[in-house]
Amino acid sequence: MAKRTLTKWLAHCYYGLKLFPFRKERRDRLINGRQKGLVGIQIDGLAFPYLQQALDRGYLPHLERYLRRGHKMVEYQAGLPSTTPAAQSTFFYGNDHDIPAFRWFEKESGQIISCNDPDHVQIFREALFAGESGLLKGGASYSNILDGGAERSIFTVSSPHPQTLFGRLGGFRIILLLLVNPLRSCRMFLASFYEFWANRKDEWHHKRKKTWSTQEGLFPFIRIFCNVILREMQTFGVIAEVYAGTPRIYTTYSGYDEIAHHFGPDSWPALKNLRYIDRRIGEILRALDHVPGADYLLVILSDHGQTPGYPFQNRFGATLGDAVSAFLRENQKASVSSGSRETTRLQLGYLQDELEARQKSWRHRLYRRTKNYLQKKIHALVPETLKIDPEGGVVITYSSSLAHLYITGSKAPLNWKQVEEAQPMLLRFLQKHKGIGFVLSRGENEGELMIFHSGGKIRVTNNPRFHQHELAFLRPYGAPYELLEELHRFGLGPRCGDLILFGALDEEGIACFDDQVGGHGSVGGEQSRPFIILPLDHPVLQKERLSGYEFLYHEIFRAQVGEDEPEEKGPPQQETQKQHEELITSDFILHD
Repeated sequence: MAKRTLTKWLAHCYYGLKLFPFRKERRDRLINGRQKGLVGIQIDGLAFPYLQQALDRGYLPHLERYLRRGHKMVEYQAGLPSTTPAAQSTFFYGNDHDIPAFRWFEKESGQIISCNDPDHVQIFREALFAGESGLLKGGASYSNILDGGAERSIFTVSSPHPQTLFGRLGGFRIILLLLVNPLRSCRMFLASFYEFWANRKDEWHHKRKKTWSTQEGLFPFIRIFCNVILREMQTFGVIAEVYAGTPRIYTTYSGYDEIAHHFGPDSWPALKNLRYIDRRIGEILRALDHVPGADYLLVILSDHGQTPGYPFQNRFGATLGDAVSAFLRENQKASVSSGSRETTRLQLGYLQDELEARQKSWRHRLYRRTKNYLQKKIHALVPETLKIDPEGGVVITYSSSLAHLYITGSKAPLNWKQVEEAQPMLLRFLQKHKGIGFVLSRGENEGELMIFHSGGKIRVTNNPRFHQHELAFLRPYGAPYELLEELHRFGLGPRCGDLILFGALDEEGIACFDDQVGGHGSVGGEQSRPFIILPLDHPVLQKERLSGYEFLYHEIFRAQVGEDEPEEKGPPQQETQKQHEELITSDFILHD
């Protein structure tokens, strides 16, 4: 007892000095006692099997101890698309708002949306989430794609009122923090150099051992930023919020996802990176144990996994856009033209008009000029992520193993017959390409989805019925009838392409339309197997099967902060499967 009291006293002294600038916020929140709170820690792109592999190898000692203290790790089925923007939209607002991918094309406005461009994310945030109260209202968002309505959004791509960490702290508090945290400042500085040389070594080993490789480009700098600077700053920010008693906190560690895309999700560099994430999680756990300013529920999770794969260009000799371009030049009048990440009027659209209309200070002008200059300089270093025909032919956006193809002659979505009329033979070309597993397109009737694959096509409506051989092409991707339900919902989305392309999945891995050797965004393999860690007595752990992202919002996040009741669920999936027993064998239905 005395030892525990002494430990608690020492912890309060340590954190009280370390986080001295936040003492007033903590005191104000504790006046009326502790309130319920939520801390979400997302490890971007980490699949359940690879987390288990890292635990077995001893890479995650802090997480292992946390599990032994009365917590359980389980996997769940990712939603479609298996990307961070759609997942966080559901985590923070309750549904994915028909976000179709990491990149897509708005046919009505002629605007390309890319979720790694803050201006683009701000556009769709204002359009999709206007007037909605997010999960993080009154809380803090650190290093996320969406802000979730947070009061403070730091290192977050979109927010109505973004802040820098320094802006949140203020000049005087920055000086204090540098004085009382010299170790973190020195560690961040030295670790940047170490990370650069570690990347050079990892590149050398990867090229010797792996068949598929990616371009280096800007990756070393992205790796340093994500795995050193951002990781240190966001960890410190979350600890400060925990100490201050901020009721809702959510942060995303993106370093593993970046490295896994480049080297592979099961590669040594990717799994090794989890060691450093584990140490930062350990720091947050100590703060939650010793000086929490609220009664927190800690949720550690991933939004999706990654499936090992290969760059489409490496295996088939051309990017997806180049392959389509070559076909159109030979068979059609229209042709695709554009370079990598070309910043044309089509991409920027009304965003540029909006920026021009805003009142400009010298800082704003300097920011815009610097950004435009850097975009031109890095143009050749960034792998291709889209193809555009500015005259009104075809737009293709890549999102790892998922791609959307839009016919730009019409502002309305086209069905498959209309695609055939606009670009004859294009659908057949894509259907037969060995790098494409299958293609979705809208049917001629409302609520009807067509799926094209190398062996033919099927028409999907509500409660579909098929023979086993008709769905054989889906078996590499998972349980066919479960996939059909998700594909039917997703493929009819208003922002989806006129054709939706899914990378082929075979013994070589999954085809990545981006320059990546680890893919996600579509279905199949480990990308569909994220994880979640909860206390052993949490009611969600009593369920036999966890699927999609909605249950996290209603039954975990909102249930903790007490503002939503869980939605009633439909009939169990087993009842739907039972209807097909006469047509399909049970092992086929339950294949995972």
